[in-house]
Amino acid sequence: MGREYHSGSTFTSPTDPCLICTCQNEDVSCWRKPCPQQCTHSALFSDCCPVCDACLYEDVRYTHTQRFTPRSNRCMECVCERGSVTCNQLPCPISRCHNPVTPSGQCCSQCRGCVHNGIEYTEGKKFRVRTDHCSECVCQNGEVSCGQSYCAPLNCMHQVTDPDSCCPRCRGCVYDGVEHSEGSTWFASSSPCMSCMCVDGVTTCSEIQCLSPCINKISVPGECCPLCADCIYEGRVYGPRENFHPSDDPCQICTCEVMADGQQHLRCYRKQCSRLVDCPKNYIMFNSPDSCCPVCAQPLSICTEALLGNEVLATDDPCFTCQCKDLTWTCFHKSCPLLSCPPDQQYTPPDSCCPVCDVCVVEGGRRRVNNGERWTDGEDECITCSCKLGHIECNIEECAPLVCEVGMLKVKSPGKCCYECQANVKAQCVYEGQVYDSNVQWDVDECTSCTCVSGNVHCQTERCSAVFCASDETPSVIPGMCCPRCIPRPATCIVFGDPHYLTFDGKMVNFQGTCTYVLAQDCEGGNFSVHVTNDDRGRKGVSWTKEVTVYIRDIVIQLLQDWVVKVDHQTITLPFLKEPYIYLERKSNTILLNTNVGMKVMWNGRSHLEVSVPGTYKKHMCGLCGNFNNYPQDDLQLRNGQITTSEAKFGNNWKVLSGNDTSARCADARNIDPCKVAGYSFRKTANSRCAVLKSAGFEPCHRVVPPEMFFASCVYDLCACAANADECLCDALEAYASECREAGVVLQWRSPSLCAVGCPVDRGYVFDECGPPCPKTCLNKDVPLGVIEAHCFKPCVPGCQCPAGLVEHESHCISPEKCPKIIHGNP
Repeated sequence: MGREYHSGSTFTSPTDPCLICTCQNEDVSCWRKPCPQQCTHSALFSDCCPVCDACLYEDVRYTHTQRFTPRSNRCMECVCERGSVTCNQLPCPISRCHNPVTPSGQCCSQCRGCVHNGIEYTEGKKFRVRTDHCSECVCQNGEVSCGQSYCAPLNCMHQVTDPDSCCPRCRGCVYDGVEHSEGSTWFASSSPCMSCMCVDGVTTCSEIQCLSPCINKISVPGECCPLCADCIYEGRVYGPRENFHPSDDPCQICTCEVMADGQQHLRCYRKQCSRLVDCPKNYIMFNSPDSCCPVCAQPLSICTEALLGNEVLATDDPCFTCQCKDLTWTCFHKSCPLLSCPPDQQYTPPDSCCPVCDVCVVEGGRRRVNNGERWTDGEDECITCSCKLGHIECNIEECAPLVCEVGMLKVKSPGKCCYECQANVKAQCVYEGQVYDSNVQWDVDECTSCTCVSGNVHCQTERCSAVFCASDETPSVIPGMCCPRCIPRPATCIVFGDPHYLTFDGKMVNFQGTCTYVLAQDCEGGNFSVHVTNDDRGRKGVSWTKEVTVYIRDIVIQLLQDWVVKVDHQTITLPFLKEPYIYLERKSNTILLNTNVGMKVMWNGRSHLEVSVPGTYKKHMCGLCGNFNNYPQDDLQLRNGQITTSEAKFGNNWKVLSGNDTSARCADARNIDPCKVAGYSFRKTANSRCAVLKSAGFEPCHRVVPPEMFFASCVYDLCACAANADECLCDALEAYASECREAGVVLQWRSPSLCAVGCPVDRGYVFDECGPPCPKTCLNKDVPLGVIEAHCFKPCVPGCQCPAGLVEHESHCISPEKCPKIIHGNP
């Protein structure tokens, strides 16, 4: 090879690495390199010597008995045995679901849902069996497991179980076709002076006897008794909501009421007693001199000297007691002192006679907390307060002096009073795509605040105590506050289609104006006003809702097409909070506006609008949504108070005039019937397509919400829509489904061929007809579900949601394990 070697040197042959050569006296002699062992089976060669019992598979060497997964097929398992490779398919558990799915990168299929009685349910879905209303089932790991629902015991004698219900309820009373709950009282529809009450399933009515202990009387339409123009009685002045018994008559009750005009008036009436037919065995009927109504009392034993001074509870009324004095029983009814809190914020503890204040008022009257609730002061986390029977008691935590070592910093975490020593690490935090410096604090929402601590996000979520509202109340959250409070049950006005107005009192109004109109307004106190602007969208004679404008205080909120929102004429991003008046957020395809006066607005960004007002605005409303007096026959009320039968005249009367409107742009609307204009063929097609409202998919709601009004509106819309018939049909069906959700019935009515909603499947979303408005996210994934629900008193909304087991993060559905690290403090 032309290479020189010194005599006596040893080297490897340049042509064969397995040969060893030596140079002796200018002669080269070579021999094969020795190997440590000889193989009895097939072998692989490493350099010159064999490797015994090894295997070569896909250019990878494996030793004898070694098990491995080949790179070409991750669903196989192979083993090397004496130079030979044997492979077998990995075993998979038997799939018991109808449509198993094999995730990317996985070998075995997994169940993503269950099929029960021919109906498919998603993983984690809870449902009831149609044939057994007491059986509650859940879909887990592709299998359905069912259990029986628990029915709480009732304390009433007469009980009834409704169709499609599991548990019985106390049987109420039916009067004039309306069912009233046990123990409730109401005024007869025939006369406002006839008071009725339901006792053990029996309706007892009696005429109210009006008392007039004042000179200046005011007669109010729809009210039985006249009002007094002041709150002075027999020389004594009574404050707002204060009540008393005039002339020491326990059956006569007077209350000083605050009217809408801010004046105080005295309202008096005679208390009605339920009719006691007879008392239980061994009881006697007893009339106390301090009590208005007779009660059933236990017969007392003889008042002997041994019993002198003893006091007994003779009835179920803890205020009615008897005392043994002078060898006779003296019975009396204890009177309770007047409280400083309103009646709706009082409650009577068990076995107690007198009520106590159930709430405490904090933060200058903006917030009310329930009795027994504890909270941390919003400005000083070292102050912890609690509400005890209307009084606020606070404790101040004192921090010990803190001296940190060199290289350590004083850090104060959210929800903690005292500083702590932590390493001086100036690491930043990334939360929802935004970078925060160490020790910087920010608010996520009304309930949650976070702090960047040495590169980790620490979050603190306030917990709300359970809210128990009366039957005529509902929980609601005031903007800028975390926890809900009880407000009078609201009424809702719906606007949909081209357009139709379902008023607060349930009357359907069709009005086709193309101007700006007053939809709903507080005509007594002027707290808010909601205006709608309509346009014809190229179809003369009919119109659709284009824009919603809400006025509250000096704030202007504009809800435009395609979910564009402006506040004070500036485009904003959601969520948006302006304390303490408004809070705006977007949930799926729905804009939610919450206000501090209890008024709420839902807007789908196209044409469907819902406005809800609490019961405190009853008889105070005006506009296209009616006057909210539970009497739909007078909803077509004009500005001057007159009632009209013309829907066009009614709508035109509520037109909003401004300097920008001209008669040419904003002419008065006329009463029209688009089906007459369209002809018989269009009406026939519209009737056929709208018949889906009376099909099996909507049948579960028919008993609760009659479909006739919505069917007529649907036919009306389809005659007017022509080319956009599919969109108009879906608007009408969505309006009916929304009214059903409001009544507690959730319909699964959509299909691939009927109003299907496309969700971004590539980001993991699925459609839910009644999805949670406060979904699971990376922030709250470790927060108990009950805490999330306590903060979230809003209606469920149809739209795209993350499937069970996934959470929402930056507009994607991901598994909780992939969430960025967030450390939650103790609430």
